[in-house]
Amino acid sequence: MTTIDSGERSSLAGVRVTGQTLLMVGFTLVETLALGLWLTLVQGEPLISAASAVGFGVLSLGLVLKHALADAAVNGLSVSALPGRQILGVSVAEALLWALWLGVAERLGGVDGILVAGGLFAVLLVPQHTIEDNVVRGVGPFASVVDIGTVGASVVEAVGATVWLLLAFESGQFSGLLSALGLAGVDPAAVGLAALSVVLLIEHDIGVALARAG
Repeated sequence: MTTIDSGERSSLAGVRVTGQTLLMVGFTLVETLALGLWLTLVQGEPLISAASAVGFGVLSLGLVLKHALADAAVNGLSVSALPGRQILGVSVAEALLWALWLGVAERLGGVDGILVAGGLFAVLLVPQHTIEDNVVRGVGPFASVVDIGTVGASVVEAVGATVWLLLAFESGQFSGLLSALGLAGVDPAAVGLAALSVVLLIEHDIGVALARAG
């Protein structure tokens, strides 16, 4: 009978970790691109408009792919890893949260409005991330709606979103900071989106680790 020695097991574990990391980077890029395109499409548009509908569709599709890849990072590649309706449900719910976040920020206006929207977003992301974690772990979506383990990931994501929107909407107030960082000639919105991508990767790492521990 063929056995696998410790060296081979270590090598296989390394392959799994590398694959998981690549998947996390992949779905982080997918989410970042979807969010960037969504904001470009809906910024300044009425809530009920063709542009807003298209933007919401783009964001939802991006989040569907993100959640499918996130599941693969936790459970491995499998056709039946997540039922389609559950992927769709958590993706549309998350897209609605992003839309609400942007709507609040635009409605209140200014730096204060963005900060208030960010705080609300952090609170609402806790049940969103808890339900996502339930689905990935294969338990009932509403087995729990508030898991203290998701608080860190939710706060991290909300902070990244806030930084992104501040640089996209209130860039004039941060020109000095960007200049000090050597980014004076770079589009502030692009800097914000890049910062968001880094934050999302951290948030995804926290989320995958939480799901695998469960």
